[in-house]
Amino acid sequence: MEQYRERTRRAWGRSRRRIAAAVAALTVAAAVAACTEDPVRNEETREDITVSGSFGSVPVVTFDPPLPLQESEVETLIEGDGRRLASGEPVLLTLTPYDGDDGELVEDREIGVARTLMLTPEDVGEDLYPVLSGSTEGSRLLVRQPVVENGEERMLVLVIDVRYTRARGEPVEPPEGLPTVTLADDGAPSITVPDTDPPDELVIAPLIRGEGAQVRPGQDVTVQYTGVEWDSGEPYDSTWETGKVPQTVNIDETIDGLRTGLVDQQIGSQVLLVIPPGLAHGTDTLVLVVDILAASGGDEDSVVGGAGTADSGDESAQG
Repeated sequence: MEQYRERTRRAWGRSRRRIAAAVAALTVAAAVAACTEDPVRNEETREDITVSGSFGSVPVVTFDPPLPLQESEVETLIEGDGRRLASGEPVLLTLTPYDGDDGELVEDREIGVARTLMLTPEDVGEDLYPVLSGSTEGSRLLVRQPVVENGEERMLVLVIDVRYTRARGEPVEPPEGLPTVTLADDGAPSITVPDTDPPDELVIAPLIRGEGAQVRPGQDVTVQYTGVEWDSGEPYDSTWETGKVPQTVNIDETIDGLRTGLVDQQIGSQVLLVIPPGLAHGTDTLVLVVDILAASGGDEDSVVGGAGTADSGDESAQG
């Protein structure tokens, strides 16, 4: 159990170092212009720039390159309906940069990968911090930013999706006899284990069914989770108790019961898992409540994410 927690912490540390470097390379300007676009609209136009694709997916950005140099500018294309971002709290972002000179995606920027950061100037960068402060989860921002690389100045076009940090979808009534789950106002689950013997086999019970693409083997999955031991009812690990910070792990590196329980579940779902010792750490039956927030990579190196607005017609860039 402690080995699993330590492995998760190491993966989280590597992820944050990569993210900090990526965000530092994609700093943006200070103010967000208000916009009243429909939050479910799949195509937005900002003068000569068009952004298409559902929230959470890799957007297609079209314009006539090269873009003329101009001052930094930010616009809210989609006004989200989720949690309002506050200083010092976690934020889950997807960044998609386009080169203003040739209109192509900027390579080696972990395109479409959900990145967990703390909303501080140190973590997201001094330029990005005021852009994100006060935004809501579910928002899509369009950024025009002059950048200098190799001594040459050009425009960068950046689409930022502010992802949800809790499950979103249709509630599902679980079977009887399972642990009960109560959600706090912020989405944090509390688990009550029944006074009965645990099941001998793995139990997978969706509590909220998201509308994103399905998790596939080999993917990096971003989750919030709480776990307790069946026999004692005592918690053993929880992202909600450590700052509500989503964590990203490779699904193939998790315990067998968690891997089996998450594969084929849809992004945006919340799943109750009862994992027998043989599929966990060999000692205790574990009860986990997992919010599945995003996934990337896998066999086809595709990107999936955000519940509720997925375009099922393009599985290689699901949101």
